[in-house]
Amino acid sequence: MSTSTAGNPPTANIAPESSLSSSDNFGSEVRSLLVSHGSNCAAGSTPVVSVATPESLDHQIILGSLSDWPSLEESQELLDLVVLNVGISQQLFDVRLFSDNLLRLYRGSTGQETRSTLWIVKALLIMAVGRLLQARLAPNEVPGQSLFQAAVEFLPGLSILKHHGILGIEVVALCALYLQIADRKEEAYIHASLALRLAIACGMHKASSDQTPSRSEAVHRNRLWWRLAAAGGYPMAIHDEAVTVNPPEDVAGFPSAAAIAMNVRAARITGQITWSCTEASLIGGVQSIFQSLDDLERTMPAEYIMDFEGPQIKVGGIPFTKSNRSTARTSSSLYLSIYQAIIHAGRPILLYMARKRYEAHTDAYSCPGPSLRRLAEVCVEAASRSLLVLHELRNGSIIAKNAFLDLDAVFSVGFVFVLVDVIAPGRDLGAYGIEVSRYILSYLAQLGNRAASRRLAELDQMCAHLGCRPNQPPRESSPTNILSQRFSFERGYEATPVSRRGSMGLGGHSIRHADAEALSGQDVPGHGDLPVDEPPNMSLSDISLAGEDGLFWVFQPGVYTGAELADWEMLENQIFAAGSA
Repeated sequence: MSTSTAGNPPTANIAPESSLSSSDNFGSEVRSLLVSHGSNCAAGSTPVVSVATPESLDHQIILGSLSDWPSLEESQELLDLVVLNVGISQQLFDVRLFSDNLLRLYRGSTGQETRSTLWIVKALLIMAVGRLLQARLAPNEVPGQSLFQAAVEFLPGLSILKHHGILGIEVVALCALYLQIADRKEEAYIHASLALRLAIACGMHKASSDQTPSRSEAVHRNRLWWRLAAAGGYPMAIHDEAVTVNPPEDVAGFPSAAAIAMNVRAARITGQITWSCTEASLIGGVQSIFQSLDDLERTMPAEYIMDFEGPQIKVGGIPFTKSNRSTARTSSSLYLSIYQAIIHAGRPILLYMARKRYEAHTDAYSCPGPSLRRLAEVCVEAASRSLLVLHELRNGSIIAKNAFLDLDAVFSVGFVFVLVDVIAPGRDLGAYGIEVSRYILSYLAQLGNRAASRRLAELDQMCAHLGCRPNQPPRESSPTNILSQRFSFERGYEATPVSRRGSMGLGGHSIRHADAEALSGQDVPGHGDLPVDEPPNMSLSDISLAGEDGLFWVFQPGVYTGAELADWEMLENQIFAAGSA
């Protein structure tokens, strides 16, 4: 109810609305009141004090003190290397704008942005990442370390970083990228989390009605947010319903958003793998993860689709070695991300089977139900596909010599094949995969990748501890002829390729009798190892997990983390406990 008297304004009703229950909406209402109040303030009221920023330092003083600062020609080479490896699928900075400003910097015609100390810090970080990816041997230091240290020295405090908005967020994200490539994962995680927090504080997660200064900035702002959200697998710091900004999409005149959109989808699925499920929701959750992964791979943009049939992988219908380097690199990164998600989703089953092998001293692949066993085999097939992609990258000399994605992928794959040898000892089912993994790690180590040297030593330690015996790959057979084949624990690699195109689905291939029985829910007489023809359109998501009694114990929270080294330590402890029992 409202009342009014002569000369007095009416008293407003308190009319609560459901929309005001949202903190964001309520905050918007408060801000609108403040704006309204501000317009009625007297002209002599105290103005709002703006955030002070430090004076820009002379860039010549900063760069002149660095012996490692590249020449103009080399800076372009380093920028191209950064764009090739992380620029297309991640887009942490606007490449065109940075390239223009970098040229102005060398010509001495600096504009307002390049006079900023923070922009110089950004340039130092991009060149440091380029040096790291270049992987030239440097005495007693990681490549690009001097440039990175100089950038850190001039890095301002958090308040100033937030004041600079997009530029401040880019700088923190680039710090995280360098640290991640340099295998300083704990520090990288801190910086990636900080960049995401700054982005949230700047409202990048919300669809804004404000007019941005330019279309370029709006597109970059959108893609930067989604890159930050996907950096750690999933933005645990914010709920889905709070994110109202549109997903990345193609815009005329800008690089394709297909790669970054696929990365975002893969990262969100990967985040689901790490959650803790209750027993009641577990079957639906695990089933949903595998279905999402299958759907993701089947919706790969046409220019990035890989064909694994034949002696060499094809990208977009063109042999890998003849395809555009940028397209081949981006396609490889996308497939590795998807295959790593499949591995992380299926590896708990392999770990469970390996543990059971030591506890019961029986054929571990007979322990879980047929559907879980098939998912474990799909995990091995994803590891095999990853090795094929990495092998092509190495042969084409476009493998990231110091980048985290390729290194993490090859070590994760090696871990899978070690588990295969543990599950089926004496049959050498994982020996070939272990040897190819060692071959790629050795190549990276010889290029000066210290993290690869450590991973190689860790893989060798696993093999020695568990008695695994890597096999030298047959010279007459290419990895594609072996690793593209369908895998089963009963028969190893079979003669039939998994799929013509990249999908890990089961379409067009026979599956074991036991799997067919689980999928159909009917009793079919015969031996469980005999192949049975199935409908041609059966996919990974068609594997039913209903009735799998062992599912909760495989995926129970707190046992395995999804991190290779932590999971290896957990398995090692369990194997030791089983052996001493």
